[in-house]
Amino acid sequence: MTAEAGTGVRGGSAGPPARRRRGEGPPPRRVEAAATLTLAAVAFVIVTGEILPVGLLGDIARGVGATEGQVGLTVSWYALIAAGTAVPLTRWSARLDRRHVLLASAAVFGAGHLLAALAPNVAVLGAGRGLAALGHGVFFAVAAPTAVRLAVGSPNRAGGRVMVGGAMALVVGAPVATFLGQAAGWRAGMLAVTAVALLLTLAVARLVPSLPGLAPRAGEPGHGLLDTLRTPRLGTVMVVTLLLVAGHFAMFTYVAPYADERLGLRGAAFTAVLLAYGCAAVVGSNLGGRLADRRPVGGVRAAAATFAAALLGVGLAGWLRLPVAAVPLLLVWGGAFSVLVVSFALAVLRRAPGPRAETANAAHGIVFQVGIVTGSALGTAWYEAGALPALPLFAAAAGLAGFALTVRSGAAFAGERAG
Repeated sequence: MTAEAGTGVRGGSAGPPARRRRGEGPPPRRVEAAATLTLAAVAFVIVTGEILPVGLLGDIARGVGATEGQVGLTVSWYALIAAGTAVPLTRWSARLDRRHVLLASAAVFGAGHLLAALAPNVAVLGAGRGLAALGHGVFFAVAAPTAVRLAVGSPNRAGGRVMVGGAMALVVGAPVATFLGQAAGWRAGMLAVTAVALLLTLAVARLVPSLPGLAPRAGEPGHGLLDTLRTPRLGTVMVVTLLLVAGHFAMFTYVAPYADERLGLRGAAFTAVLLAYGCAAVVGSNLGGRLADRRPVGGVRAAAATFAAALLGVGLAGWLRLPVAAVPLLLVWGGAFSVLVVSFALAVLRRAPGPRAETANAAHGIVFQVGIVTGSALGTAWYEAGALPALPLFAAAAGLAGFALTVRSGAAFAGERAG
């Protein structure tokens, strides 16, 4: 079965997964599962490494003789390089075997963290972080389209597995790495990320099949950034992504002080809520792939509406000081957002198939990062203005705006047939 058969994912030019001869190697479904789970694991360690310094700013600053602000700038520096190089590196490598590109990106990420772990000063730390970021952007541009091309049954679920890895890092990988850094030193935390990244590089070499690049053939549309962004309905997906991501991170950035001040959740109780939130996010990521198979339009609309309603409920529960009501709503919010993340990414792949898929995915990653930065900045503005109790309502308003766009332009999220 080809990657697009029966799923609504177009793009026959991407070609079917490599066929095997009788008696050669494991069954295709096992090849797909091993490859996509490996890519999900790489996504997990990359996102973990990206945000590792956030929980260890003071320790790292003392270790390299810098201020916490200077170390914090290396986080922004990382995001800037990852976003700025994703599209050009993806286009430059378009004709290369995708396994080689994924291998190189994982290896470069690991090498960057090794340099950062050994940094004697903040300049070398920044150089290591910048090197690691070069692998970040191109990996996330290529990984999901590769998983879709390898799919035997459902490309949506295959692509969704990769996204689950990144989602889990936010709520599992980062706390574990922070704990390790606090217990054994920040250099040990970074060396652990390095070791796992390099081990996974070997796993990519062993478990991800060779796949040719997707450079356009004569007569096919160009896959440059401007050509790709002119793809019909792709702009709608990008705008909805920006709205929902900004709304989410406006609230998520300050969920800890909100839970403390408005709900009385702190310490071990709040840690337990975050763990449950992470489980809800993983469930939502898996559900997003299933909905993209069966009801892509209805699924994204329901998730956007649920996202907004849950945040409205959290705001009301905070006003009434009802943690019993707020906790399940926080979990619903996390699960709904994860459904949306997967739905948006798979919609991008449907709107821009074939040679445009990776460029579109890279551009979507940039939009996602802009949404994170914008949402965090807006959340900070509300928090510093003393409007913390109203922050869930602000985030819900962004969700409602996104929901309205999905109602008006649902075809942007549809497969071959209406969803």
